[in-house]
Amino acid sequence: MKALIYKDLFVLKQKGQLATLILNLLMVIPIGFFFQNLYGLALIIILSYPIGGSVFIQVVMEKEERTNFDKTVISLPVTKAEIILAKYITSFIYFGIHMLFGLIYTFIHIYVIKSVSLEFGLLLWGIGLLIGTMMISINSVGYILLGAKKGTFVYMVILLLSIIGYVVTFLGFDIKQVLTLSSTVLMLIACLITILCLIVSYFTSLKIFTRKYS
Repeated sequence: MKALIYKDLFVLKQKGQLATLILNLLMVIPIGFFFQNLYGLALIIILSYPIGGSVFIQVVMEKEERTNFDKTVISLPVTKAEIILAKYITSFIYFGIHMLFGLIYTFIHIYVIKSVSLEFGLLLWGIGLLIGTMMISINSVGYILLGAKKGTFVYMVILLLSIIGYVVTFLGFDIKQVLTLSSTVLMLIACLITILCLIVSYFTSLKIFTRKYS
């Protein structure tokens, strides 16, 4: 399974993909300059980084389908469960890079820009973690079920809904009041739901993959 993870991470090291990653991470510079407030922070750590960091499985599967490796991999001395688990692990590595930079950006907003408090900034970052994890759960099932090209449709629908949700929140609600309302209880419930969805996603993806290549 380690070889599959290394293979996926090698895709990340390719010039085009590495340039895309760097571009995604550096988008905070102009946004942070023009939007030095709560919603500028939320745009990055709740929307941009979680959604952008959850799409790596599409890149890997597209390259696998292009080289027919998706059909060759089942002949290797690894189980189907390990094949699927490797995809989830590399997805979270890519996502983790985004959220690590998101954490740095959060601290800049807390201590330099001073747009939010430490507690509230970390709460927003935690919400970004949960959103990204949910995105990985949904994307993984979508891409494994439909393939790299058709699965992108699922991703685009979720992206559109996320943008609409952000715009509605920005225009119509005081996000501080919503998030501070029993935030500990709400985050605990959200964490449990997210973990459950991730577990269901993994076993659903495994079942789809097993049926597809049995």
